[in-house]
Amino acid sequence: MSKFSVAMKRFGGFLKRNAFYFLIVLCIASVATVIALAVTRNTASSDLSVNDNQTLQPEGPSGGENPGGTTPGGEDPGSEDPGEQQPEPPKQLTFNMPCNGSLSVEYAHDELVFSSTLDQWAVHMGIDFVSDDLNVYAAADGKISEVGYDELNGYYIAIEHDEGYVTKYKSLQNTGDFKVGNTVQQGQLLGKMSDSQGEEMEDGAHLHFEMYKNGESVNPLDKLVMNEK
Repeated sequence: MSKFSVAMKRFGGFLKRNAFYFLIVLCIASVATVIALAVTRNTASSDLSVNDNQTLQPEGPSGGENPGGTTPGGEDPGSEDPGEQQPEPPKQLTFNMPCNGSLSVEYAHDELVFSSTLDQWAVHMGIDFVSDDLNVYAAADGKISEVGYDELNGYYIAIEHDEGYVTKYKSLQNTGDFKVGNTVQQGQLLGKMSDSQGEEMEDGAHLHFEMYKNGESVNPLDKLVMNEK
């Protein structure tokens, strides 16, 4: 018998005598392998869960808080919009002189004055002005409510103003292109003085100026600001 055959026979006998121990070692190795694989999987799952639950924070001081207490849009909630316009206060109504002239006949609502044209005593529901340049101006901002001509008043224009005021300009040369509904500005030229007012034509070229408040005649001198154009 050869040496190889003898060696194999002896090894076979050794395996038969120690087979039980080999099985135990193999089982232990298998169990260890399973445990190692399980631990590895649990560790990987744990790491993945931690990474998934992380929340990114914006970089900045104090953990991402906005410096200065401003809102995310950069606006300070305590500050006002610099572009916001405050409402303008209403313009105060004032009446300027309707011409660069002098007073020739005063207001006479409760007493009579003599009219050389009518040759009689009568009330005078306005004031008369004479002027070298004959120019007549709007006493205040407003809207034209009347434009016309008649023998007693001559050519005339009436203007409505705020606060219920109306001014009337009589004894004009003409009314030009003005129409009812036109807006006029304070100091705007309305026309020229003349003697077209029939009941005062003997007084020559002049402006007969009247003022009303809520339909009632008032003395214009109580409201006019005496200044020249």
